[in-house]
Amino acid sequence: MEGSREMLGNVLRSICSVYVPVRNAARSVAWWQRNFGLELAVPQNPTILKLAEGQWLHLIETGGEIDNQFPDKSGYAMFRFTFEVRGIEHVYERLQSNGVRTEELKDRDWCGINFVFYDPDGNKFDVNEAVRAHRTPEEAEALIARLFHPVG
Repeated sequence: MEGSREMLGNVLRSICSVYVPVRNAARSVAWWQRNFGLELAVPQNPTILKLAEGQWLHLIETGGEIDNQFPDKSGYAMFRFTFEVRGIEHVYERLQSNGVRTEELKDRDWCGINFVFYDPDGNKFDVNEAVRAHRTPEEAEALIARLFHPVG
C-alpha cells in the first residue's frame, strides 16, 4: 500500500484528551477553573475543560475507586502526567494561597522545576517548568537561587 509508507515513523502528534476520575464533576470543574483559569471546551458538555494549548481535560464522575497513581520500583506513588506551565513560582503560590494540597518545589536540574499537587478527589498531578529552556540563563539562575537558596 503506497499511502501506508508515509505513516512510518512517529505518527503520534500530541495528547488531545486526558480523563480524570472525580466524585462530583460540577465541584471539580469549579475547582479547576478557580485554581488554573481553565475554560469549558464545549458548551454542550460542562465537564470538559480546555488547557491553554487546546488539549481537553475530561472530568468523569465515578462511583468506583479513584486512584490515578501507581508505585514506581522504589515504591514512590507516581502521577500519570505532568502539566507544563510558565511562571511556576506564581502557580505554586496561587495554589498554596487557595489551600490546595501541594508538595514542595523541586529543582530537577535539566528537567526543570516541578511540584506535585492533588485535586479534591486525591488525584495526584505534577507541574513542570523547564526554566532553563524558557527563561534566560540569568533569569533561570536567579529564580533557582530565590526558590532553593534564599538569603537571610
